[in-house]
Amino acid sequence: MAKLPKGSLEGLSEDLEQAQNWIVCARLVTGLVHEINNPLDGIINCIRTVRSGKLGPAREQEYLAMAEQELFRVTTLTRRLLGLARDNPPTLANANLNEMVEKSLFFVDYRRTQSGVKLRRSLDSNLPAVKADQTSILQVIVNLFQNAIESMPDGGTLTVKTEVDAEWVKLSVSDTGSGISAENLGRIFYPFFTTKPGTGTGLGLAISQSVAEQHQGGITVRSAVGKGSTFTLRLPRPTAKG
Repeated sequence: MAKLPKGSLEGLSEDLEQAQNWIVCARLVTGLVHEINNPLDGIINCIRTVRSGKLGPAREQEYLAMAEQELFRVTTLTRRLLGLARDNPPTLANANLNEMVEKSLFFVDYRRTQSGVKLRRSLDSNLPAVKADQTSILQVIVNLFQNAIESMPDGGTLTVKTEVDAEWVKLSVSDTGSGISAENLGRIFYPFFTTKPGTGTGLGLAISQSVAEQHQGGITVRSAVGKGSTFTLRLPRPTAKG
């Protein structure tokens, strides 16, 4: 079989990479259009109904409130997209991961108890301080907790664990929910990909991964259908010089 010239292989590789980039862009645009069109359709319907003059004052206020809520959805989406697109370096300061975990658990405590989800903690008391933008990392941790709780609508167990090794300070968030299929596992960090149609924007994990990477860390996931999932946030362990 005849071999292609080296230049041809390089050109083919560049073409394939460009094609993949276009596919990613197409997915992003499709997801964006879908996520914005849905609330806009609701807003248009509310305005048309109010303008029809067939509603009483109380019902008009209800429809205007619904329109306002849908507009809030759009602005929230665009702000999250801007946060995902910006490459601003985080403002780093010494932070205690265990303290951020406890604060985040407080934020989700009501939803957790209402869902009948039990909590198990295993926090390493000897964690070194990490360099982190606390506001951003709190957002990541809360998102991981919320996703875990939402995966267990009929109750279950949320297990929160912190630990440290030679390279990383890590937080693991485990649930006993339905798990994630192998098909979806490789796509959950894609913007606009969601397994919660109608309720999720598909941006939470994408933004969380982006924040973790800005901290020179990352998020990994293990999951088994019918058994649950474990998401692990890792942040660099400070060196002796740092």
